[in-house]
Amino acid sequence: MIELKGMETKELVAAAVLADQERRRAASELNRYKAELERRGAKVMEDQNTHYVKFFGDAGKASVTDSSKLDILNPDKLKAWLGDGVYKTKIKENVKTEYKVDVKLERALKAVFQRDYTFEQGLDEFLQKMDPAPDPAQRAVLRKKLKGDYEKDRATLLEVMQLPEGTDLDVELWYIYKIKNAELIRAFLPEEGIDITMEGLRKCILVDSKMSVALDYEGEV
Repeated sequence: MIELKGMETKELVAAAVLADQERRRAASELNRYKAELERRGAKVMEDQNTHYVKFFGDAGKASVTDSSKLDILNPDKLKAWLGDGVYKTKIKENVKTEYKVDVKLERALKAVFQRDYTFEQGLDEFLQKMDPAPDPAQRAVLRKKLKGDYEKDRATLLEVMQLPEGTDLDVELWYIYKIKNAELIRAFLPEEGIDITMEGLRKCILVDSKMSVALDYEGEV
């Protein structure tokens, strides 16, 4: 540790400038590393339909998170498209006129905005087309346990169908994720004219996404 009291003022200034330059260089390097981790994380998340991935290194680990925020642009139109029943039970207005959306409805609205769903087939129909396909008893369990969460659904498929740990299930999990989103959308929206309703909803909301990297390590590296 440098003894500061014995330093001349000009030496302090020079040291402070040098330290600040080093800080800026380090911050620039860190931003470059984080940007590359975000790029790699985004690829993994896109392939696996997740919003979180963790990378490990010799000195620690890095967590990449893709967080999204739902913003209601036109509450009156949103209420009209959703209907009074869903709006009143699933959305709360506080004193500051901020809107707290039920987590399931929020997921459905985000899926609508991002077109992150498929109505091509239901979950049971999809499970029957898998190769290998689960038997009727396994399908009954999977219909209850699959939620559209990559990590949890992967573990569920491996356990219920007794598959080897290294089994590639990315495509299956991608479809399951979109099918479960579609189930949520159908739970909240009327079946008749659902495409028109979803198009109307997209004009009432906005979904902002933000990528972030968090580093975790012990002590000095």
